[in-house]
Amino acid sequence: MKAPGSGSRRKRIGILCLSAIPDDPRVRRQGDLMTEAGWDVVAIGLPGHRSSDPEWTCLAIDTVQSTPTVAADEVPNANDLSNPAVGESFSISGETTALAGRKATSKSKTPRQLLTARLAQRLDEYGVPTWANPVLLPIIVTLMPAVRRLYSAWRALRVNLQPSYAAASYWRLRDDFQRIYELGRRHEVDLWLANDWTTLPIAARLGAAQGVPYGYDTHELAVDEYAQSLKWRFLNRALIKGAEGSAIKGAAFVTCVSDGIADRLKEVYELDTRPVVIRNTPHYQRYSPKPVGETIRVLYHGIVAPGRGLEAAIRSVPLWRPEFHLTIRGPAHADYKAALEKIARERNVSDRVTLDPPVPMTDLVARAAEFDVGLFALPDHSKQNVYVLPNKFFEYTMAGLALCVSDLPEMTRLLRAHNLGVLIEAMSPEAIASAVNQLNRDNLTRYKARALEAAKVLNWQIEGSRFIKLSDRAIRS
Repeated sequence: MKAPGSGSRRKRIGILCLSAIPDDPRVRRQGDLMTEAGWDVVAIGLPGHRSSDPEWTCLAIDTVQSTPTVAADEVPNANDLSNPAVGESFSISGETTALAGRKATSKSKTPRQLLTARLAQRLDEYGVPTWANPVLLPIIVTLMPAVRRLYSAWRALRVNLQPSYAAASYWRLRDDFQRIYELGRRHEVDLWLANDWTTLPIAARLGAAQGVPYGYDTHELAVDEYAQSLKWRFLNRALIKGAEGSAIKGAAFVTCVSDGIADRLKEVYELDTRPVVIRNTPHYQRYSPKPVGETIRVLYHGIVAPGRGLEAAIRSVPLWRPEFHLTIRGPAHADYKAALEKIARERNVSDRVTLDPPVPMTDLVARAAEFDVGLFALPDHSKQNVYVLPNKFFEYTMAGLALCVSDLPEMTRLLRAHNLGVLIEAMSPEAIASAVNQLNRDNLTRYKARALEAAKVLNWQIEGSRFIKLSDRAIRS
């Protein structure tokens, strides 16, 4: 039998991601890229996408309502695990609910009543007489939260002290991992590609079971993503490091989105080879320069969640010159959206701040081109943020916007190299306003023209070519 890629058949790649893949810019670009390169593509992710289906095979697992536990008070919107930009931050502190993966027998029953019923059933199985239930059940139900907290603390401590236990714990985090693996087993591929640490152990297990290589592409610096939180470092970091570290060295190649993340991954996991940087650039699309109008339109697009500087950005608007208007566009939890609207009302800028719903991923750049300035005021409270080089930086550039972004090493280097706009020197409303107010119609015209020029080299056709070379090399070797 001929080796894969020798001409006997088309090469085939399996792409894994814990997201609604048609809505995930980087993963969708991977599928488009490999299809254009002559590969067959099958991708496996979560349901619930808003964007149109891609031309290649994109499968979604069936999900059930479960309660993966997270440091929700520290990690914003962490329970929205269908959202790829939330951070995929999990913890083994606590237990999934007794009904995880099952349908409740009665929607009218409270969690305490359901728990009591299950405990009564368990006592009956152990031969405890029914007459003892009125005495035993209230005691057990009362003590159970304390017992769970102690058990959770023990598990968290063990994860931090025993990397092998941390790696094994990955498969207990949520049922979706096993479902993705089982669906993947039904498909014969030449190469598996894991996106982010949340699917890396799945790709490693599939590769071993099928005798094929796997690659790893990480969109974030997962081991440092929420390092500003002591609670996250204790509950989550060791778990992520165990899951990622157990499989990263076995990958045929490792790719990431910035030089800072590449250097940090090599250091943390003592990799022999530095990960290859493939930046989060969109496909090249040609746009004509849009003249700056009477109102200067500033855009933030992306996940609308805490930790992205949006509160400070709105608080800065009263200090902006009156011709500026801010639009915040993207998916947001209702409570958080209401909190942002409240800040705008308190600052008397509701007429200068618009919160828009998300647009389909395939329309992001075209809809961004309606604006003048691309804003991203990101705090530098973790190495992940310091090394960030996000989709929106390149989407703003492709759309021909002037950039107004935080003075963080990766973004600063590119902004200065291409003269794309201005830097925000601190995370205060005053610093954000100072940066915005540096922009005027004359320099906006210049920055926007520079962005359109930079887009000719900061695009997926150039960046993605490295994915193809790495994938071809992986299946040949």
